[in-house]
This record gives sequence, structure tokens and C-alpha cells, in this order.
Amino acid sequence: MHDLVFATHSLTMSDAEEQTTTAKAPFDNHNGDIILRSTVDHVDFHTFKVILSLMSPLFKDMFTLPQDGLQSGVSSVPVIPVAESSTTLESLLLLCYPAATPTFHSLDNAKAVMEAAKKYDMQAVLSRAADLAMSQFLPTHFLELYALSCRFGWQHHAQTAALRALEIKNLGRPSTEFGSMQDITALDHHRLLVYHHACGVAAQAVGNSLSWLEPTISSKDMPMWSHTSGECYCRNRANLRMLQVADFGNLKITQWFDEYLVESGKELCERPCESTMRELATYNRTVAKAAQCDVCRNTVVESMDRFRALYIAQVKKVVANVKLATS
Repeated sequence: MHDLVFATHSLTMSDAEEQTTTAKAPFDNHNGDIILRSTVDHVDFHTFKVILSLMSPLFKDMFTLPQDGLQSGVSSVPVIPVAESSTTLESLLLLCYPAATPTFHSLDNAKAVMEAAKKYDMQAVLSRAADLAMSQFLPTHFLELYALSCRFGWQHHAQTAALRALEIKNLGRPSTEFGSMQDITALDHHRLLVYHHACGVAAQAVGNSLSWLEPTISSKDMPMWSHTSGECYCRNRANLRMLQVADFGNLKITQWFDEYLVESGKELCERPCESTMRELATYNRTVAKAAQCDVCRNTVVESMDRFRALYIAQVKKVVANVKLATS
């Protein structure tokens, strides 16, 4: 292991002759007792052996060996050339400093830092990099983060990223490709598709029975299944579907509400997330049909808004109970 480290970090004559620059603070502190030099863009990072030793057993072991082969830099401080770019090295070292609050320049920067942390056996840095990448890039790069989480064995991050992937309609279609697909195994990709499908099935099933509704007076009197007026056209139609509502038993539901449950269920099966239920097309069609009834039009907007809020909460609840399969 030690031979590999020194072979990797041996300083060549061409490296020594290159003009170097000093990194910005906090890595311009000449009181440091070790310099990491990027051989990519020749930037020197002044840091401390104790910090590197605490974060990396690889560096700790290296510092116990004779360092005669290392070039001396400013004030005879040993220089260790490393293969990472200065951008990667800066983020990597900032993650070693507990008081620092770094941000990644891009997801590619985050990936490079993770690879470097793995290379130098910096487990605490790797964990911190994962948390930082999730907080920065989850809204826009959840599939790439899912792949990274599977690769590094971060099960809780994989679950979080898979949950966000529910926003993709029909995830299993061949057109769904993402940048880190080459980094993911077929098994982990399959698990993501299985998870997406299971969440869709669970979300769609919410509308098959409304037994989950709280048995309150307001829910009992919703116009979708209950009217005090016998003149409501929606309630007097033939062949209306019966549905379990709270603990009130099986009640007839209006056709416009039945169509809403069916259509929203199909949409949830393909894209089982809250934003699907907040899209207005199906909702507006439902309200427009209900407004054709002289009785329903008076309360349909208020009632549908109240029901949709409960519907969303229940869908989120059942989806949260679906777990991503892990090894």
C-alpha cells in the first residue's frame, strides 16, 4: 500500500520545473507543514499533516514513513504531488475542515471529489460530500444522485433520490436516459423501475376506496357523495358507482367525481407524486362538469379543494411506505 502511494505521488523533474501558484485561503497559510500540489494545473495547497492524518489513514501511514523522496517547497515544507485538479483538491480539503461550508461548482465537481475521497480513504469526507451533493443537486439531478448513491452504498440517499424520480412519467420507457447511467448496475436500475412501479400502484389504489377519510361531519356532507337536496341531477342518475367512504359505508358517488378518481389514478400510476395531483387539467374538467348541476356548482370548488388536500396527503403517506429494494 505504501509503495503504491509513493509511486503515485513521486515528483518528476518536469513537475518540479513547472511554475506553481498558491491556492487561495485557507490554503495559503505558510505555517502549514505539508503542501499538496496539483499536477494538473500546478497549484500548491498549504495544509497540515494532523488534519490529513485525522481524515485519511492513507496519509497517516504515509507520514510515518521516511519522506526523503519528497521535494521541499516554501521554507523546506515537503510537497506531495497529487493527480487531482485544483478545483477538486480545494473542495476535498475544505470538506476536511469542520468549520468550512463548501459548495460544489457542479455535479461533475462533486463526483471528482467523491472519487478522490474514496482514493485517499477519507470516509468522513465522502459522507459529508454525499450530504452536500444531495442538498445542492437533488432537485435537478436526482437520477444521477441515485446512481451515485447506489455506487457508494448510500441507501438512505438512494431512497431519497428514488422518491424524487417519481416525478418522471413512465420512468421505464427507453427514452429515460441520464448522465450517470454508465455508473449504475443493471440491478440497481431495475430496482429503481420496480420502486417507481410499486409507488404508482400504491398511489392509484388510494382512489379505489375512500375508507382512509376521517369520519367528520364535513367529509360526510361532501357533494361528491351526499346531497341534502333530492333535486340534484348528479345523485339521481342510474348506474352510479358505490364507494366506501370513511366509516359511513358504501355510498353512491357522482359521475364527475368518479371520473376524477379514475383519471387522477391513471396519472398517478404513471407519475406518483404530489405535483401530478396539483396539475389543473383533470381538476378543471371535473369542476366544469360539476358546475353543470345547479346544486353541485355552489360548493364544488370548495369541496374539491378540501378533498384534493386530503387526497394528496394520503397518496404521500402510502408512497412513503414503499421502500426501495437494496442489497
